[in-house]
Amino acid sequence: MEKNFNLYSENKLELNHLREKLKNFKDILKNQQIIENKCFKLWEKDYLKIYNKNHVQIDLYLYLCFIYFIGHVLIAKFFFKKKINLVEKKNSPNYFLKIEKELQEFDIKCKIFELKYFKPLLDLNQKDFNRFCSLISKTLYLLEKLAIDPEYYFDFIFQSIIPKKIRHNTGEFYTPPFLARKMIDFSYKLGERVLDPCCGSGNFLIIILKTILNSNLSNEEKISAINNIYGFDINPVSVYMAKINFLLLLDEKYAKIKINIYNIDSLHPDSSFINEKFDLIIGNPPWYTFKDIDSLKKQESIKILAEKLEIKPTPKNLLNTEISTIFFYHSNEVYMNNNSKIFFVMTKGVITGSHTSKFRNFNRFNSLQIWKFDNHFKSLFKIDFICIFAKKTNKNYKRRKLEIPCFKFTIEDNFKDFHYFENLTLNIKSKDILIPYNIKQYEERLHTKKLITESKFRKLIAIKESTYKNLFHKGADLNPRNLIFVDSKSTGNSLVRINPDERVFKRAKYPWKNKEFKNEIVEQSNIFKAIKSTELVKFFIYDFYNVFLPLSKTDLSFNYGALHKNSQSFYKKINEIYLKLKKITTNNQSLMENLNRWGKLINLRQIGEIKVVYNNSGSILKSAVIQGDYIISGDLSYYTTLDLDEAYYLSAILNSPLITEQIRIIKSSRHIFKKPFNFPIKRFNPHKKYHQILVNLGKEGEKSAQIVKNNLLKKKKIISKFLFKEELNRKISQTLNEIDKIVKLELSS
Repeated sequence: MEKNFNLYSENKLELNHLREKLKNFKDILKNQQIIENKCFKLWEKDYLKIYNKNHVQIDLYLYLCFIYFIGHVLIAKFFFKKKINLVEKKNSPNYFLKIEKELQEFDIKCKIFELKYFKPLLDLNQKDFNRFCSLISKTLYLLEKLAIDPEYYFDFIFQSIIPKKIRHNTGEFYTPPFLARKMIDFSYKLGERVLDPCCGSGNFLIIILKTILNSNLSNEEKISAINNIYGFDINPVSVYMAKINFLLLLDEKYAKIKINIYNIDSLHPDSSFINEKFDLIIGNPPWYTFKDIDSLKKQESIKILAEKLEIKPTPKNLLNTEISTIFFYHSNEVYMNNNSKIFFVMTKGVITGSHTSKFRNFNRFNSLQIWKFDNHFKSLFKIDFICIFAKKTNKNYKRRKLEIPCFKFTIEDNFKDFHYFENLTLNIKSKDILIPYNIKQYEERLHTKKLITESKFRKLIAIKESTYKNLFHKGADLNPRNLIFVDSKSTGNSLVRINPDERVFKRAKYPWKNKEFKNEIVEQSNIFKAIKSTELVKFFIYDFYNVFLPLSKTDLSFNYGALHKNSQSFYKKINEIYLKLKKITTNNQSLMENLNRWGKLINLRQIGEIKVVYNNSGSILKSAVIQGDYIISGDLSYYTTLDLDEAYYLSAILNSPLITEQIRIIKSSRHIFKKPFNFPIKRFNPHKKYHQILVNLGKEGEKSAQIVKNNLLKKKKIISKFLFKEELNRKISQTLNEIDKIVKLELSS
């Protein structure tokens, strides 16, 4: 049963109300010409190094400003033990300045209030300043009502007011205290030098600090142990929050200890920290990928680091580079001594995805251990996650037998609904050994395939590459769809009137979710038929799309000057829209370059009359034979053949439930791509009895699908994919059983 993790969702209305009231200050700041203020400009300059450009706006500034001044009140209330009254009608900026001065006079050995970004808020008129203080007061009241420990106030506020789309774009996923505590109990020994390289508001460091303070160590030993706690974060406000959280936990006899939390990009540390070594690296590094970065400079930096650390994915997988894997290996190289420990929360994709095959070599790591979590935790991060523990070794493994202990954790079943800050006990539900299903060597580099349990490994029939692997190709990335997928109506004289196809907007994302043209006229010769996986069922594609492409229908060549005037004019228009809206990190200099990325559109395979296609992602493999002049889109893989029987032979095999079962064992999440050909599918031989039987079964499956389509069209004009699949599955069950029997024999022989 899946449990409901939440940040006290029963108070969501109250939180939303506070957030909306805070948003009202946006117009006030605009009227103050905040964007011209030197403090705002400094903030903007620094935060463009952290967040994407479209997020570094007044909204984010306002959210962080709110957090900054809440920090002042927390110092006053919990460190200086003062009574707080922010609902007075004459609140003064001097209240906050006085707190800063008092802390400075207390001689704390770290700078807390050093951020100058947010001073403009102190210049609000009296009425607006009172409203701002009132919001702080109401927020603190809510936190007290929720009975959250003060050292987790920032965690709650940050996740509650900073929109997910901003946090998740930079991979900011906070770790619940109960998970951080479990990891620390396993890995930390009192007195060790420990670093959280992306500490956020300090959840891991807080628990280590509590562990020290609650220990039986002498005061001198406690001070020594606290001095060994380090936290780095690229976000100045995160560092600010973590420092204050430390102060909230330290009483006067420890308060003058130096707090080693620094505003540092741990991937590019200051020279003063480059030689620092630690016994334990622990934390939750950012969960974002190369394609989420909107700076060419940052992307180049990540590419260089990934190459240096020998974990850079292949070119076609580069966009999926997991930044957390860079942190893992970089920590080994820069911050760890031999036998130092590392323990990270990471996405599950790092042990399953093809883009992390070099990461899984675990070169210069040993004593590996992986923690997984059952369905009780599914709503915790909304992303499948794991914890990886390892120790550094100076051994440079070229190839080794990987056997990694894996523990699956659960919680007590009597918890139906529980909160992020609840003190939960994690129990081991099961233990497995994880091994790679295969290890391949490409260009002198090892690629360790997905880690699977030994029991699943035993279920694999055979792992041997088929000769078809190099014959199937991914289709063309026909994007942005809102610019080229069209509804067309003939106007005579070989011309058509086009409008955007409504179907492509269902899952469209910014900035490609707007209708950019209406009633445009283009030449009929530039309207192509295209197929996508969305209309693919077993043995059949039941519909197609019309796509505008500025290409020759003869050979798919592109010659802008040779286009007829209407198509030329329309291409010019959508090309300008594309160039205006594309990411700055996208190297393509035209829409046509984007459409033909990796040469997937303009090639002879696309104009072949007989093709076999299958879906590149999903939980079930589906395949169909396509006859005619159809362009294949990038969510499908395809093979062009001159032999129709070969096409039906392959379609039968690829529709086999047995193949789907085998793929599920070795594939990562929903991605399929070339996984079917990691199994020994033989080249078609028309003289082999079983091959001919598979041809006939492939044709039989297609015939059944056509009958289902005809029956559905008699009832409705628009086909429901759900109903189609339901009817088809009933009709082809016997066909699939017969296919499975032969495929099992073929793969085993």
